[in-house]
Amino acid sequence: MPKNVVQYDLLISCPGDITTEISIIEDAISQFNTQFSDTLGISVRTKHWYKNSYAQSGGKPQALLNEQFVNDCDAAVAILWTRFGTPTDEYGSGTEEEVEIMLSSGKQVFMYFSDKPLSPSQMNEESYKKVQAFRDKYKDRGIYFTYSSDEEFKTMFFAHLSQYFLSKEIVAEVKGERHSELKIVGIDQTQHISDEAPIISFVPNTEMTISKYLEKIRTLFDDISAIKLEKRVELPKKIAKYTLAFNKPVEISEDERKIIYSVAEKLNINITEDFFILGNLSQSSIPTGIMGGYSLNGTDAEEEKYDTIKKLLKTISKALEWAPVENAFSDKKCLKLALQNCGTDIDEDIEISLRIPKNSLLPINEFPKFNNDEMGYLLNDCNMSELFGICSTSTYSDYDSSIVTSRRFSPRVSTPSIFPGYTSDYSDDFESELSDVFCYSCFDEGEEYIVKLKFDYIKHNTTIAFPSIIFINESFKSIPYTITSKNSPEIVSGKIKITDDTLI
Repeated sequence: MPKNVVQYDLLISCPGDITTEISIIEDAISQFNTQFSDTLGISVRTKHWYKNSYAQSGGKPQALLNEQFVNDCDAAVAILWTRFGTPTDEYGSGTEEEVEIMLSSGKQVFMYFSDKPLSPSQMNEESYKKVQAFRDKYKDRGIYFTYSSDEEFKTMFFAHLSQYFLSKEIVAEVKGERHSELKIVGIDQTQHISDEAPIISFVPNTEMTISKYLEKIRTLFDDISAIKLEKRVELPKKIAKYTLAFNKPVEISEDERKIIYSVAEKLNINITEDFFILGNLSQSSIPTGIMGGYSLNGTDAEEEKYDTIKKLLKTISKALEWAPVENAFSDKKCLKLALQNCGTDIDEDIEISLRIPKNSLLPINEFPKFNNDEMGYLLNDCNMSELFGICSTSTYSDYDSSIVTSRRFSPRVSTPSIFPGYTSDYSDDFESELSDVFCYSCFDEGEEYIVKLKFDYIKHNTTIAFPSIIFINESFKSIPYTITSKNSPEIVSGKIKITDDTLI
């Protein structure tokens, strides 16, 4: 799950004789981030000349370092031992200048002086005197500590780091900077976000509609009519008897012709006498392959015409299956809503409550009714979560993107009965599928329905659509709502205005 944290930059300032302490600091920062980054949203990263500086011309070395990263750091840790460092234009060393920059900006400085044992060969008396003078400069300000071993420094630094970055002031600062800001928005007919929620005509999320099926059927009629074939050549009886043992003529059955004639009549399409002529197309009587298929024998035109007629029959069948579904919802209106986080932090465990007038909401138990075959078609041939869902666009994500454990489920498919003449009862599976797709809890309260919905989480500056459209019976003026969440101490109350685009 994505996390949003406030990042603090910690400057490491020290001369060249400080080495092991740098590794100790990096390890302490890593430990701190592991413990507190996720829980408190605080993260610290280090800045040091050896890893953050880059070649740049046009200025003094220290001034360039200050510009590159020193000035932007939120705090600093300065460590000195025997060396004081290289003088700058204004200060005795780069470390001294960096410390003064941080202190003059009112920023936190962790200052340490090492009292670890030192061999005489490592001592530079003049440089060490400068370190001692620097130490005396701050002795009355109580801002530095001493240590005599790496282990002591490690314990001391992690304690000071934690005390500062876990102080009430810093935690309050983080909470002030990071907060979610949740509200309900609408989605209009052009799939754009709106502060108002328009009531729109329901259009199922499917590539094929009745109008597209009819368009495809007309095109197939034209394609078939355009393929002109001669009538089958009658073979002499002796040759025909031998030929039929291996190949039989291919014809369109009488039942299939009746279906095509019936559709053509309803669409005012004229079918000529040669529409079903397939020339000398034949089918092998010997199965090809282990699947038991039979190969066609004929010219390219003969095979193309036969395949196109079969495609026409299949398209007619699909259109007849889809028509009751589209007709059932053709006059329905709906709302598309989304949850929007305009804040700077993620939020989790979100529960939304909507108040909708009873006469305006169409609950699941009042949905159009389908016969058993139609329910079977919806279960086995349609993806109802897509049919009634709200798909992602460039401006908002779909509901499943907010779910930690995806609710994606395979459409329920009922296995046909093994008993001849018996048809499976799809009603229970169909009701369960509807409940999965329209995963709202609906409660009766006086003149209103209380509709509840949960989101696992939502990222900052993100909009996530509701799991499905909400069917509407009648127009109304607004939806009052409340939102509770893990990261918001107060209940968010709001109201989204409702308009009716179907009246325009």
